[in-house]
Amino acid sequence: MIVKMKDVTLLCLERDRSAALEALRDLGVMHVKLLGRVDSPDVAGLTAKIANTVKVYNILSGRGVSGTPGKAVEPEQLVSDALRYLDEEALVEKQRENLLREIEKLEPWGDFEPELLRKLRASGLHVCLCSAFRSDFPKMTFPEGASVTEISRKGNDVYFAVVSQQPLDPAELHEVSLPDVSLSKLREQLGECGRRLSDIGKQLDALSLSVSTLRAYKEETEQALEFAQNRDGMVKEGEIAYLQGYVPVPAVEKLRTEALKQGWALRIEDPAGDDIRVPTCISKPKWMNIIDPLFDFIGIAPGYRENDVSLFFLIAFPIFFGMLIGDFAYGVMFMATAFLCKYLFRKKEGARLPLNLLILLSAFSIVFGLLQGSCLGLPREILPGPLKGLDFLADPQKSPAACRLAEKLDIANPMDLKDKFIQWFCFLLAALHLSSARVFKTIAEIRNWRSWGNLGWAFLIWGNFFTAVNLIVFPGTFPLYFAGTLYGAGLLLIVVTISGEAALNLPFSIVGSFVDVLSYIRLFAVGLSGVYVGTCFNNMGMMVLDSLPRQLMVLGIAGLILVAVCGHALNILLGIMGVLVHAIRLNTLEFSNHVEMQWTGIKYRPFARENKTEIQ
Repeated sequence: MIVKMKDVTLLCLERDRSAALEALRDLGVMHVKLLGRVDSPDVAGLTAKIANTVKVYNILSGRGVSGTPGKAVEPEQLVSDALRYLDEEALVEKQRENLLREIEKLEPWGDFEPELLRKLRASGLHVCLCSAFRSDFPKMTFPEGASVTEISRKGNDVYFAVVSQQPLDPAELHEVSLPDVSLSKLREQLGECGRRLSDIGKQLDALSLSVSTLRAYKEETEQALEFAQNRDGMVKEGEIAYLQGYVPVPAVEKLRTEALKQGWALRIEDPAGDDIRVPTCISKPKWMNIIDPLFDFIGIAPGYRENDVSLFFLIAFPIFFGMLIGDFAYGVMFMATAFLCKYLFRKKEGARLPLNLLILLSAFSIVFGLLQGSCLGLPREILPGPLKGLDFLADPQKSPAACRLAEKLDIANPMDLKDKFIQWFCFLLAALHLSSARVFKTIAEIRNWRSWGNLGWAFLIWGNFFTAVNLIVFPGTFPLYFAGTLYGAGLLLIVVTISGEAALNLPFSIVGSFVDVLSYIRLFAVGLSGVYVGTCFNNMGMMVLDSLPRQLMVLGIAGLILVAVCGHALNILLGIMGVLVHAIRLNTLEFSNHVEMQWTGIKYRPFARENKTEIQ
């Protein structure tokens, strides 16, 4: 349930604004509404501190140094020292790159003192150090009386010196520009850069041992920044300063009590109808919090004037996950990983809900794998009894009930029913999922007579279910007159309650509702593709084994295992991608369209002392 909010303006004496904010932060009920960007020295300084802390944390934590920290370093000093070393490292690295370029220029000429060239030129000899392509060098012409000496060849270039008592044209001879330092001195400087980089690296490694202290430091700085933004963002009118924000209705009385104690003045009113900044505060039972990691991962929240659909997500998403993964062994691996992580991260509260959600999703994958006899793409015949699945789903020709149904539906081969049951279930799931959105929308807006049109759309969706089954799953086996009745009742309700603007799009909306029902067949298609991919990799592994003689059976078995493991790892990744694409889409697009949600919400984040973010 989305909690109703109040728009609150808090007024206090300007000189007491810091004390007022301290008390308000201790109270932890107001979502502060800043009226504009806050520009102040404190805010700018704290923002820079956070940016520097994140930069240092990301760099130092990536160095992968293990060990015990030596002398304790204050976080602020750690950041300062690390930034200084990083700046110096960048400077030395740039100097090193310049030296390498200079050395590359000098290497073809060997080690000589540039001072020698200057002395020769001062004595009246004209010396040009030149380069040319190998193909062009024999064709070159030089001034009469000039001495040409080839120094070296490198790649396609020839390096040579031209000496003459007459002036030379550097442009015509392709004279090269060389550093004013000898090759030996450049190499010496390069060595010094290497040693300095090594020293800087050791200093950074030593600092990285204390990098864990930066988490708490960042959180403290973020709290200080939030406080500074709210303090400096307060509007001042003479001796009075005021702050605006939103408070959940159940917490308003708590705020009033604190206001009487602190001597604040409050203006409490309902948010304006066009106020798009009202945050969304959701109140629900604790057991439903398990779905919160999904919303956090997607980064969505219902708008303040929308509805809380957490329960629908909690019911539908695990079913979608189970159908898309649909493998007993994969589910067991997911669950084992989740329990292992629960043990390893048992002290981290932030890991509890995501891991609980993974356990729930794994259970559904195990259940669907058991029902269909799907385990690592292995043939059903070699699986132990409990893993063979239900004959009704996995091998209909061995199921008396499936054979009777096939006879009733006039289907010659009961095996043709194998995939039909899953397809039928996909369309049934679509009808239940989408019609529940329409019924929920009707109940949520029961006071608006137009909301009854949602029941019409629910009837239409069930009509689409019967039509899809007749067209795709069991042609000619479902009563079309029943679907026609649903279409008629649905269209009547829709036409009676529809608005003028929506009427223009009615034909497209009707077609769209049928497409929405059809789109749930993706659960079958993606799940089936996962089974085939696993089977194909198993067969590829067997091909490796069969291609080798008996003497190399051990090598063949190793090849089989390698191909199977890599293949199933890839299949798991593809399955997870399928969940991210299809399971989330069916909830956030198809379902949300029918419940008319745009997910434009701003999450309620009260001004409080608790830490809210972690370094990413």
